[in-house]
Amino acid sequence: MKKQLSLLLILVFYLYLPILGQQPSNEENASRPRRTSIIGAPRSMEDVKKFEQAINRNKQLVGFISYYFDGCYNLAALNALLGNKPEALKWLEKATERGLIDPEIINNDPDIEILRTESSFKEIVASIEAKKDKLFKDPLFIKIDGPQTDEKKKLPLLIVLHGEAENASNMFDICSATAKAHGVVLAAPQGEYVIGEGHYQWGRRLEAQEAVLKAIEQAKEKYSIDPEKIYLMGFSQGATYSLTIGLTNPERFAGIIAIAPRYLHRLVDKSLEKAKGRQIAVYLANGENDDPHLIANNRLAKELLTKAGLKVGLQFYRDTGHAFPNNLPAEIEKAFLWIEKK
Repeated sequence: MKKQLSLLLILVFYLYLPILGQQPSNEENASRPRRTSIIGAPRSMEDVKKFEQAINRNKQLVGFISYYFDGCYNLAALNALLGNKPEALKWLEKATERGLIDPEIINNDPDIEILRTESSFKEIVASIEAKKDKLFKDPLFIKIDGPQTDEKKKLPLLIVLHGEAENASNMFDICSATAKAHGVVLAAPQGEYVIGEGHYQWGRRLEAQEAVLKAIEQAKEKYSIDPEKIYLMGFSQGATYSLTIGLTNPERFAGIIAIAPRYLHRLVDKSLEKAKGRQIAVYLANGENDDPHLIANNRLAKELLTKAGLKVGLQFYRDTGHAFPNNLPAEIEKAFLWIEKK
């Protein structure tokens, strides 16, 4: 298993070499005015070339990992933005076959807007429920640990959500150094849907939300948690759900760290006024070599959330694709300190 994982990491590293051109690597540059279109469609031949490169990269990735639905979904979005409906619908169906079972994502992602009037699109959405029932589920697992302190001292809580095909233990280990350094209780729930040995996904947003709420309950049973200092963090699929869950339940959270998320603004727009009143802080981060439609999506997220009155940071990692950066511990430390000092 370790050998297979090593080969996978090597392949992902080479597939995400900097082939999409240079992007800003700091918050100041990343916040410069850019396209305001809801759909991050290509606007030049250079954009088209980047999209085509991303398509080729995702095809390699989904060919290597049989359970990887996110790559198929990226191919659907990229082709939809290029106007290639048949190819987009083909990859959207493959994404659902490989485990994409959350209709909210499909119904609220503007990148695939042109597909919604197609009859086959409606058939794909209708088939999701049947596919969901075929996936194997494990009981909910939550890994929790925190500092040994005076029982009366209220502690911050950081809940971390892993990405597709990952697990709670890996995400917990990634964040443990920052949690220990700052006296934070760390909780890592695990997606219940099994897509491979040691590989899990979240299923649907409301299922992920239930796992997050249970993590809060279990943390409160073991530690004295400060309700004003509960934070969410996630990567990829976990980042998408961290962002959506946090912004639609702003009364529960003080800040969100979302690394490589997909921002579904249609799901959170109605909650932004409440999030502003709560002064929730949002830290977005992505690899500068990630898929161009996701980079455009993250820029749009910063723009819309900033206009809504939220404190928003946007960081791009150099020489990084859809992955964590090489200096991961330092970046997590930086992100946590940023949201904590909102």
